[in-house]
Amino acid sequence: MPAAASGGGQKAAGGPQQAVGSIADRLAKKAIFGGNEQCSPANGTPVSIGNISTLSGVLGELFAPVVPALKTFVASQNACGGLNGHPIKLTIADDQGDPSTAVTEGRRLVKDGVVAFLGNIQVLTIDAMTTVVKESGVPIIGGDITNNTWFTNPLLFPQGSPPQAISYGYHGAASTIFKKKKIGNVYCLEVPQACKEINTAFQEFDAAFPDQKVVYTQQVSITSPDYTSQCLDAQRAGVEMMAITNDAPTQNRWANSCAKVGFKPDYVLYPLGVGNEHQFLGNPNLGNGYVPMNHFPWMAGTKKFPGNAAMQYYQQQVAKYNPGFNSGGAAALGWQSGALLVGASAELPPADQPVKTQDFLKALYQFKGQEWTTLGGLSGPLVFTEGKNPFVKYCLYGAQSNADNSGWARADTNLSCTDVRAPSDPNQKAP
Repeated sequence: MPAAASGGGQKAAGGPQQAVGSIADRLAKKAIFGGNEQCSPANGTPVSIGNISTLSGVLGELFAPVVPALKTFVASQNACGGLNGHPIKLTIADDQGDPSTAVTEGRRLVKDGVVAFLGNIQVLTIDAMTTVVKESGVPIIGGDITNNTWFTNPLLFPQGSPPQAISYGYHGAASTIFKKKKIGNVYCLEVPQACKEINTAFQEFDAAFPDQKVVYTQQVSITSPDYTSQCLDAQRAGVEMMAITNDAPTQNRWANSCAKVGFKPDYVLYPLGVGNEHQFLGNPNLGNGYVPMNHFPWMAGTKKFPGNAAMQYYQQQVAKYNPGFNSGGAAALGWQSGALLVGASAELPPADQPVKTQDFLKALYQFKGQEWTTLGGLSGPLVFTEGKNPFVKYCLYGAQSNADNSGWARADTNLSCTDVRAPSDPNQKAP
């Protein structure tokens, strides 16, 4: 297992416990990281955790898989020791994609006693949510990690690589998957911060791949019914591979518009754009599409794509607690956030004592890129420092759909990492 440290562990969770050994030792046997701990239900004092995500409106269906993923995580983790013996009590709120609602819901949950937020998918509202984080001191552990806000706030703890890593992945796919030289990027209008940051880095990485040339970039609206004119422009520019930094319905309409005029480039898709794979799979015009992922591939851990022990554990728990839900990138982000929460629980008090926010921060600030900070191979190495920006290397997984886009033909379950960073990345080196 890529991130399993050797050594001792802690007693099987349930009653009061006394943490022993290093943090690596205490996490090594955790089942969620692929360890061999003997599970027993958590029966200590509950710990209140909140999630605020955009679950309605135009992007609600895309992000919806985060909810069953988090509920599966809570059910499985509470059956396997909870957080150092503390059962998790999760409250989920919908911010409806509205910044003021995000603040209102955040303040409500803080007032109700949540000591941390978990796995927030807030691509339109995260900047507003930081108001709640700043005034309360309650951190967000894992989330959508779509823009620089996640990597420029000391109380936001990303569970994967920054958005610029996706831009690097677009170029990498052109080079290693499709072997194409003329590439383009269509990026979203409605999420301006994230999409512009990704497009900026996409163009910056042109110089890092001298065998390629960015010949087309275009910002488009997810509300447009047709993209024929843009497809023709891209075709005239000679695009051979097109990255689409947009949601799955836009990916579908773009591919359909281009196919109608005989333009069929290879496609590389934004991972949270495939947040709900039900919206993506099924359109043959997106066949052989490749998705570079700053989270683990949600189809991994199966007989077809074995992956590592932590990925296999994810599939086992889904089969046990919530089989058949619409999975996708949002689900992977949610589960990975849960894994980070388990890592952050290494310094929690014994199960008969209450948990405070500071107890999570105590463990998180020991994340300095060690092997165990990869969460059993679900993430690249994580670096968190009190009062400093979080830092994560550009590390990616990936997956490619089959020719008719009815399922997945490949899953890259081994991390591919680089020390290269985009000039526009606000964090050029670890603190």
